[in-house]
Amino acid sequence: MKKDKHIKVLFHLEQDEDGYPPFSIEGLWCKKESNDTYIVDNVPFYTYGISLGDEICVTEEDGEYHFQSIVNPSGNSTLRVHFNDKRMQMVRDKLLDMGCKVEISNLPSFVSINVPQEVSLKVVEDVLTNMQKECDSLAYEHGVVRQNIS
Repeated sequence: MKKDKHIKVLFHLEQDEDGYPPFSIEGLWCKKESNDTYIVDNVPFYTYGISLGDEICVTEEDGEYHFQSIVNPSGNSTLRVHFNDKRMQMVRDKLLDMGCKVEISNLPSFVSINVPQEVSLKVVEDVLTNMQKECDSLAYEHGVVRQNIS
């Protein structure tokens, strides 16, 4: 297997009483790091506790790869934003300018955001909180927080 080969790793999700998230499994692209580990190579939309760049262990069953554990967390944080407003592109552009990676789901009003460890999570949250004051339709949540917010 080549070192840069990507595989889809399946993360099993726990749904709440309202059926959220809408799926029981999320597949994330990961690239081979060593014989036993992979690096998460996209931003999760539904999986909690995982960020872009995390080094993970997987198990293989019947040709499918399943998440087993985190070997080395990346230091990145993951946020998710729901924003049903024409200004969503402006919010995405601002986050990209700040150094974040933004991935759009199959719903254009739902994005996941990777906040690299060198970017201030507090500043990113301030931007989102200010947008919440202007737009009732914006809501965000933490997928995982690895930076100090203060």
